[in-house]
Amino acid sequence: LAIIAYGKLGGIELGYGSDLDLVFLHDSSGEQQYTDGAKQIDNASFFAKLAQRIIHWLSAHTTAGVLYEVDTRLRPSGRSGLLVSSFSAFAEYQRNQAWTWEHQALVRTRVIAGPNRLSQRFQALRQEILCQPRERTKLRQEVKEMRERMRLELGNRKPGMFHVKQDRGGIADVEFIVQYAVLAYAHDEPLLARHSDNIRQISALEF
Repeated sequence: LAIIAYGKLGGIELGYGSDLDLVFLHDSSGEQQYTDGAKQIDNASFFAKLAQRIIHWLSAHTTAGVLYEVDTRLRPSGRSGLLVSSFSAFAEYQRNQAWTWEHQALVRTRVIAGPNRLSQRFQALRQEILCQPRERTKLRQEVKEMRERMRLELGNRKPGMFHVKQDRGGIADVEFIVQYAVLAYAHDEPLLARHSDNIRQISALEF
């Protein structure tokens, strides 16, 4: 089982109020895959139970409040998708079904736990997806439309107040500009897709 961090955790920018955006992947394959304990269950059920247990630990209630808010909606197909995807299913989804905003989200991802072999496979897939050639005019329009939707839903509506993250000129605008640049130019400059944090991505843009 590998745990993929998205968002602030994936981008190495976790703050005190940040959610943990997580996606769980496994690389079990073949037919009739079962655990070898006294009470056998199929591997898909095992990995789902393990992921649920990890989420339970991370979102534990303490005397100071909830430890972390865990969000798993960035997995393939969102809430309607499996909690834990096989790597092959995740790869197929990213290659053939993912929306542009899901590839934007992939810009800020990294493996935070799991076996080295699965981590390497994920990194190779991430590089492949981010370095795909894209039609820049279409990409720019799709990124712009998604940003406007977010601004309408999450931006400040109080006159005279400025939401430092969601309002025009805020942090989210910077993040979207960087994500657009990575998706638009990584095909020509693969170094842009190497890191998951804004600071090093911006530094890589200074080519």
